[in-house]
Amino acid sequence: MGPDTSQIVRAFTEGSPQDRQAVLAGLPPSMTREVALQLAGSDEPSIAVVALDQVTADHVGSRDAEMSLRLALACYQVCRRLFDDYGAGPAQVYVNTAGRSVNFAVTALRSSGDYATILELLDEALPWLEAARHRSHLPDLVVARIEAQVELGRHDAAAQSLAAVPEDL
Repeated sequence: MGPDTSQIVRAFTEGSPQDRQAVLAGLPPSMTREVALQLAGSDEPSIAVVALDQVTADHVGSRDAEMSLRLALACYQVCRRLFDDYGAGPAQVYVNTAGRSVNFAVTALRSSGDYATILELLDEALPWLEAARHRSHLPDLVVARIEAQVELGRHDAAAQSLAAVPEDL
């Protein structure tokens, strides 16, 4: 089963390096878990976020969509909280990782066809990502929002969303 979203968020926003390592050690094995365990032991929050992002990326597309979703949502929440505390972070790590994590969450939710939750997540996350000046995952996330609206039969909303896409996106 592994840790839940709130345990992961707490370990990476309030916990010690040992707390972060314990959370990661409780996850199913992955390609980068050993490296991530080392990175999670850092006192630098941005390095710990890289550890969580690596493990999250390893689980995306795995057979355990629930674990993928839990990690992606936790990583997104951690990045938002650290952004509030420290700003964008070195090389905008909190902003970029937040966008990547939302993209991972959408992937996990698509696998179960949960378009209502995708739409809820994107309605909350997209304004924040845009305000934080995230760019790299915005096109995919905007398309995912339109796709969710279409899948839910909200064709007028999908048309409005499509018409509202900025030209530079």
